[in-house]
Amino acid sequence: MKRRVMAILLLAIAIFGININKAYAKSYYTNKNGIEFSEEEYNFLTTFYWDSYVDNMTQAQYEDFINSDLLDRELTTSSITETMCSQRSTVHTTAYKSLKISAACSSNCVVSIVLQWLANPTIRSYDVIGAYLSNVSLLSSAQATVSNSTTTYYYNNKKTAYNGIGNSVLLPSGTNLVANQIITTTTGGHIYGSYQHATQNVTLAVSKNYYFSPAGYGSVFVFTGNAIGVYDGMAGVDIAV
Repeated sequence: MKRRVMAILLLAIAIFGININKAYAKSYYTNKNGIEFSEEEYNFLTTFYWDSYVDNMTQAQYEDFINSDLLDRELTTSSITETMCSQRSTVHTTAYKSLKISAACSSNCVVSIVLQWLANPTIRSYDVIGAYLSNVSLLSSAQATVSNSTTTYYYNNKKTAYNGIGNSVLLPSGTNLVANQIITTTTGGHIYGSYQHATQNVTLAVSKNYYFSPAGYGSVFVFTGNAIGVYDGMAGVDIAV
């Protein structure tokens, strides 16, 4: 009897200890909505998206993330920080914007293209974010988003072809702007990501005057018609998938 009681006590202590460890691990970071993240979740989300993404994450977004298989995929990322406003302007003394591409892959790849503004842009018109696809196919694409310090805006101004996808996003007012485009592709090739900033005010129609080519801005966009000379020519990022 004593042995049985001791065994039960030891089992209870072991279970209790495991629960404490789980709770401790889950409380690595708590955002302003009261959502707790483990260290693994926090590191994945800030790498795949951007540093402050978890701060504004809602319960519904967190549950969607948990129900997906993203955390079980192999994650890779590539980035570039731009110190020039454009190919046709002088060098700034501080960084201007940062572009990153990340891929979480298994049988297919979920790819995140993130542009983070490190200084507030003067012109706020239709910018373009997207990807050139080399030896992979586009399976799906989410709406593009642009977030400021308080709000997230959604855009579905897509243009797609067999070798690329682009989305026009209207820059809102506010500070700490971050643009994001999520796509899902097949594996076995290369993806080139680009973000092009309009240096003057343009219409949505003008912002869609482009086609996809590795010879274009950021190895993605070749602008045509009224869009020629409008966009800043920022260098792109690429990743093997």
